Amino acid sequence: MKTLTCSLRRLGAALAAAVLAVCLSLPAMASAPLVRDDYGLFDGDTLSALEADAEEAADGHDCDVYFLTVDSIGDEDQRAYAKNYYRDNDLGSGSDRSGILFMIALGSRKYVTITYGGGVTAFTDYRIEQIEDEVVPMLSDGDYADAAQTYIDLCADTLDFYAENGEPLDYDNDPDGDLGIFGILIVVGIPSLIAAIVCSILYAQMKTAKRKTEADDYIGAGLKLRVQRDHYTHTDRVEVYDPPHEESSSSGGSSVDSDGFGGSSGGSF
Repeated sequence: MKTLTCSLRRLGAALAAAVLAVCLSLPAMASAPLVRDDYGLFDGDTLSALEADAEEAADGHDCDVYFLTVDSIGDEDQRAYAKNYYRDNDLGSGSDRSGILFMIALGSRKYVTITYGGGVTAFTDYRIEQIEDEVVPMLSDGDYADAAQTYIDLCADTLDFYAENGEPLDYDNDPDGDLGIFGILIVVGIPSLIAAIVCSILYAQMKTAKRKTEADDYIGAGLKLRVQRDHYTHTDRVEVYDPPHEESSSSGGSSVDSDGFGGSSGGSF
């Protein structure tokens, strides 16, 4: 009886140790992938490399960076599809589920970028447009791996900028968009100098033109007016309706829909 009891105790201890080991390994096992190749576009090595870079881009920023490939979504709106995917798969970091997701539907040749939580703040409309301007041409050329890598790298730069400066990268603080004094001299100064030189040359060539002091001086010698009178007849008044102008939407920041998602409306590639 004692032997049986000891055996049961050993078995219980072994089972408890096994359960503990499984529980300790759950975080790593349950970690959701950031690069989700549902279409099967990438080989194993490429997928692993992209996943590592996406994890590094998101590390320390509480904002996950997702790249998603799917097949055809038919006539469904790509933004609606991506939002449903984000919600259904419980994506995002932390309680705010912060993240950015770039989706391509290979069968439908559609793309879209969506943001949520802290991702809405970190990725402004201006920055998302920049990212898509870089990535979409690569998709059109079929350079899908390069497109994914470029997207992840730009997301990393964006999150690093936000962390270092305490504000998101936008049109008014983009270091690459600032011409500086030298740039202004090139863009404004040189064309102005060329225009001044051309005008000086043309002015110097006007040797026969002389300014007249009287209106009669412009009338040929064969024409003589015997009587000159000016008569006021009427005044024409034209009223043009000037409708109120809408305020410009280029004030920076991020646009958010009623579901709390930011990002773009997407397009085709």
